Amino acid sequence: MFNDPDGLAQLDALGVKTTPVVARGNDYVLGQVITDVAKFLGLKFEGGPALTPKQLVGKADMVLAAAQRFAPQIPQDKFGELLPMSGRKRTYRELAHHLVRIQEAMMEATQGVEFTIEQPVRPPADSITKPAQIADYAAGVQRRLREWWAAQEQTDPNCRKVVKTYFGDQPLAVLLERCAWHSAQHTRQLQYLLGRMGIEPDQPLTADDLKGLPLPEKVWEE
Repeated sequence: MFNDPDGLAQLDALGVKTTPVVARGNDYVLGQVITDVAKFLGLKFEGGPALTPKQLVGKADMVLAAAQRFAPQIPQDKFGELLPMSGRKRTYRELAHHLVRIQEAMMEATQGVEFTIEQPVRPPADSITKPAQIADYAAGVQRRLREWWAAQEQTDPNCRKVVKTYFGDQPLAVLLERCAWHSAQHTRQLQYLLGRMGIEPDQPLTADDLKGLPLPEKVWEE
């Protein structure tokens, strides 16, 4: 697994634009799906997502609800500032938007739009200038998620449909899990940042809320 400057430079030379990656010489596999990593390493792994698609959608719904509570708590004067800790140059505005946009991109993938690296990081519209507008955006995506799942549950409740992603063609269930934990991790970060500013998060997420999602141990990697 590459996480050092020399390793990242080698990956760039190989044309790899995202991490995590497991590499061996000039061969590599994207580390987004544990079954792919196990196969690459010659290991046997018969597991899958710990949660069912219905449970994963429930987690995503929970995260979008949290975004509606947390985003308005971001002070207006901080909204456009860069985050105090991040390997990327991302603002509070971009972080809050991104955690919502991930779910929107997931639903787009179910309609045939490839889930590329760029899709979930599409920047917020210039018209989004206030924290409360992120909450409105999250409410709209949450409503669409619920409507989408109501139809999806009737036709493909196990989410076996294959969708195109930057880490290969995957069953929708795999993308659901990835997007659920990805949004949840950024929500943990936003919750942490509020606390760091001395603001008590409105109904903070708990360990039980996030149980079953393959989240990193740390809220922020150093």
